[in-house]
Amino acid sequence: MKTPWLIQRCELGGRKLRYDYMGSSEFEVGDQAKSLKRIFASGPMMRTGSAIVKVVTSAVSEQEVTVHMVAGEGLVFADYQPFLQQLSECKLRLQERTDFDKAVTAVAGWPVDGRLIRTNVWFDFQNDVLWTLSEDDLKTLVSVLSDIRRTWAKK
Repeated sequence: MKTPWLIQRCELGGRKLRYDYMGSSEFEVGDQAKSLKRIFASGPMMRTGSAIVKVVTSAVSEQEVTVHMVAGEGLVFADYQPFLQQLSECKLRLQERTDFDKAVTAVAGWPVDGRLIRTNVWFDFQNDVLWTLSEDDLKTLVSVLSDIRRTWAKK
């Protein structure tokens, strides 16, 4: 497993997965499609799992937030959890911002700086894993990915 460096912000809505343009050429060379092909090749059903990140909500308390993941065959969800924790704490340096820290803080019920966070799916296409912060979004994500898989199989 690689330490994440390129994580694509995504917006899940309307039965589509929209990538947030990040302005870096690393996100424009088709590596996301290659990663999806690897995930799809891992078997007829996409693997799902979860991990917990801890969010400090005050000087004396913290809250656990569940992160729901879809991944290729080679990813061990528990091994990816430390990266998610680092992302939630802004302790992992990446090519571009993810807003994952703000999204996790909002899910934990702590005020966010007022910026609207549209990102509800993140895609680490180097490690073949996508994740979201709600079970409903996970179900929709798996369905959208299944639709993409069927569409690609027809071509």
